[in-house]
Amino acid sequence: GRRLRLARGITIDSGAADNVMPRRFLRGRCEIRPAPASKAGVHYVVANDGRIPHEGAVDFEFQTRDCRPLSWLFQIAEVNKTLAAVSSLVDSGHKVTFDKDERTGVDTSFIVHKESGTSLKMRRERNVWVIDAYVDDLANGNPEPLFSRPE
Repeated sequence: GRRLRLARGITIDSGAADNVMPRRFLRGRCEIRPAPASKAGVHYVVANDGRIPHEGAVDFEFQTRDCRPLSWLFQIAEVNKTLAAVSSLVDSGHKVTFDKDERTGVDTSFIVHKESGTSLKMRRERNVWVIDAYVDDLANGNPEPLFSRPE
């Protein structure tokens, strides 16, 4: 089947408290379950001091550019783009390294799962770090504006 690339990828955010993604990105791919924060009426505070309600949690299954399957826990809230919190990655056994080759200027940032040793390259786009994420096309007839063209 086809793979669809999440159009804006997953932004790696050192200032985010949780991994968070908007409900609209799921498109029936996985079930949102109540989370303690959503049951307690927790809201996220965003940069403009606005408040966004916490809607639940989901184990989001995706693949890397090299087709390696991953599943990360995301909180659901109506944010503009999918964010992976560095704190959440570290707490789940990852090492996050932001770096560049001093001689060439090429970005060499990456995430390593410490237990397995597997590495995931980040790319720097407009001064933020992003990982590319792919999902299987569900062939459900929905338009795909949240995803780029098939890979």
